Amino acid sequence: MHNAAYYAHAEAAVAGLWRHRPQGENDPVYFVRKSGCTFHRGLRLDDVARFKVAVTRIGATSLTFAVAITSEGAPVADLEIVWVAVDPATRQPVNVPQTVRDWLKAFLS
Repeated sequence: MHNAAYYAHAEAAVAGLWRHRPQGENDPVYFVRKSGCTFHRGLRLDDVARFKVAVTRIGATSLTFAVAITSEGAPVADLEIVWVAVDPATRQPVNVPQTVRDWLKAFLS
């Protein structure tokens, strides 16, 4: 699997969690601020992979997610994705809403 595919699948795993968040009327939008990946071993085309998403940090304006990828019980890759909350109109950082912060605490590792 190509390197970029690990990022794409990890983002999809985070999005799978994210779609269940509590939503408010004036919610910020979130942009990726930083991402990184440590590769342990490659996946082949038909390998079955498991993606486990955890929240590792809830900051004032940012969120950090860890995505662990495994296959057959062995580590494949560990990704870290940092999102920043921004005002949709000004694109300036804003605080993560308290309802979202409270919801994410259940996923802290």
